[in-house]
Amino acid sequence: MDSLRHELTRFIQQPAAQQDPPALYRRLLAEAPVLDLGPLYVVSGHQEILSVLMNPGTAVDPTTVGLPRAGGTALVQIVNRMLPMRDGADHTRLKRLATTAFSARRLGQMRQRIESTTERMLAPLLASGCFDLVADLAVPLPVAVSCAILDVPDSDHDRITGWAGLVARALLDPFPDEAQAAELDAEFAEFHVYVEELCAARAADPGDDLISRLTVARAEGRLDTEELLAFVVMLFANGLETLTSGLAVAAFQLLTTPGLSERLRAEPAAAEAVFDEAQRLGSPVRASARALTRDVRAGDTLIPGGSVAMLLYAAANRDPRRYPDPDRFDPDRADRHHLAFGHGPHHCLGAPLSLMAGAAVLRGLAAADAERRLGTPLTEETVRRSEQFAFGGMRELPVFCPPRDELIGATA
Repeated sequence: MDSLRHELTRFIQQPAAQQDPPALYRRLLAEAPVLDLGPLYVVSGHQEILSVLMNPGTAVDPTTVGLPRAGGTALVQIVNRMLPMRDGADHTRLKRLATTAFSARRLGQMRQRIESTTERMLAPLLASGCFDLVADLAVPLPVAVSCAILDVPDSDHDRITGWAGLVARALLDPFPDEAQAAELDAEFAEFHVYVEELCAARAADPGDDLISRLTVARAEGRLDTEELLAFVVMLFANGLETLTSGLAVAAFQLLTTPGLSERLRAEPAAAEAVFDEAQRLGSPVRASARALTRDVRAGDTLIPGGSVAMLLYAAANRDPRRYPDPDRFDPDRADRHHLAFGHGPHHCLGAPLSLMAGAAVLRGLAAADAERRLGTPLTEETVRRSEQFAFGGMRELPVFCPPRDELIGATA
């Protein structure tokens, strides 16, 4: 067991060197679905993770077990007030306000906008003959989706993309040094002014968008000014690192799986299942953590209260006790209930939008592959992944897409 602890500790501390190691996941699942690393318990089994997530003694706030919460900058303090960082009654209250943006009616309205935005973004990239799917599509598209939710004009997208990246930096590095903190605060001050102006405009002329609803809720005392700001900031940044990574792993699957483009051209409705299975196998969110305010039983292990549980979603999504032949990409699986979007109270509200966006990208790429020969020089061994442990996304995904008639001419 000591060798397994050593290997896992190295993986946590040096994710860039380890990348995504299915062999380590297999060892954890077979030998120790819950592994004690001192005050930290790494939970990798699918059912064991569900036991933690659904236990009322589980919290996202580290201060509940006496650990410090990051808060050195104004931006990080706002991040701490976001919906995913809240527990109990506060989380329930804020989530109830957010559900209006993800109702069946609103999602139906969003579908066409997401598909048209994806088509508009893909067209010039494909025409160029080569592009980086991460930087050129997987980063700007989630921001465009968020802007659609909030009914923000297209002319503001570039600025919001930069600010969304700012929030992502704060999430990935919540303890910056003094110089970095000053830089973050200066950039965030501009974002703060923009959001306040946007809220003021919606308060004066409300519409059917989420910002309008939130400004009404603030006027009625159902949330305060910081919570409103945190909500809007969260929605602008929603999808960076998560949907961005999800789009990349799904596109990579399409580019490297023989016959998949042809199938999606023949069965466009299968695109959501393909994207969903890619999320299970690729696990864009590799792990998250929960503080335990009481003893929690996970499988055969009783994790003591006061501990922190690291939930290794990437391993759980390959748990053979849950998924037959778990390392195989199979969009036709009977059971696709995975943990890529979380589970329980903190299940991602934006999951349906992610599925829509992912399916739209896959259909667009598959359709283009009929006229252009799409491919990437990368393999599983050469893909450069995020150096942040919590996220398993790709840092780049070069796509070559020359017209097929050019290739025929060159061969002739």
